[in-house]
Amino acid sequence: MNILAIDTSTMISTVTISDGVEILGDFNVNQQKTHSESLVPMIEYLLNLLGMKVSDIDKFVIAQGPGSFTGLRIGMTVAKTLAQATAKELVPISTLLALANNSSSKRLKVPMIDARGNRIYGAVYDENFREVIKEDLYTIEEFTILVNALDKEVELIGTMNEKYGDRFVRAHKLSLNFNNSIGRSLVKLALEDTRKAKNLYEIGPNYLRASQAERELLNNDKKNGSQGHR
Repeated sequence: MNILAIDTSTMISTVTISDGVEILGDFNVNQQKTHSESLVPMIEYLLNLLGMKVSDIDKFVIAQGPGSFTGLRIGMTVAKTLAQATAKELVPISTLLALANNSSSKRLKVPMIDARGNRIYGAVYDENFREVIKEDLYTIEEFTILVNALDKEVELIGTMNEKYGDRFVRAHKLSLNFNNSIGRSLVKLALEDTRKAKNLYEIGPNYLRASQAERELLNNDKKNGSQGHR
């Protein structure tokens, strides 16, 4: 089974291809270009390099979020387009869960993604990757209180561990090779996935919060509503 995984949750564009037994290609780029500029050329380049075509892919996998709003939309659009064009299954996987799967230790795993403004998207998973603290949007203050209250050794996974690592009491920071580039973990999770295939049109990004435009629209509606009752 040939699998193609895509991640555009952060600044890194990732395309990974596996035959279900081993990783055939893993392309990761952290650059200033937008995902809309880099993602499709990356897919085409990796397929050509492996002597494959899109029609050779049996299953597509997408990092569903949370993460960058624009990045998630671009990755999801490309993944759904490829799945629809080839009539193949698309498997959505939590970005945080995939990040946690970069570690195989028995410690609690704490993946974090930057949400700006001293906020992170975070969660805590046990050694079997079950949620101990649910994935959500937290201020770093809220999240460190929750994690430290567990009073257990944890592994911080993600680029935020350098910025906030000292706030966690019993924490181990994973080295840079574990902190991003989740394509291999997306493939692993897709192979383990036993859920019934989802309708392609029901799959969408998991933002965990409204976008800035949506929040501004909601605030304007509230203001206009309050003015209308004067």
